Amino acid sequence: MLLQISKHNCVIDNGNEFIIHSENLYSYLRYRITDEVLDLFSAYVPESLRGNGHASSLILFALQYAVMNGLRVKANCAAVKAYIKIHPEWSYITI
Repeated sequence: MLLQISKHNCVIDNGNEFIIHSENLYSYLRYRITDEVLDLFSAYVPESLRGNGHASSLILFALQYAVMNGLRVKANCAAVKAYIKIHPEWSYITI
């Protein structure tokens, strides 16, 4: 699964994290899937890339991934919790 977020950047799923490669740096959202639950537990965006929407893009991608794969979401990452608080329309898939 691949999501193009800008002309030059895409979110890539490598099997245990969603990644954006930009300006020779990596932003990521780590996850694990257990018992049909997508556990989002760690996010990182390099300081020089912060404020560019990478964290939001990664989280949105993960939420869409969960919906498309029939998974519930466990928000064990502060960034994911904050995103869902701002976007409560996604709370229906959280546990």
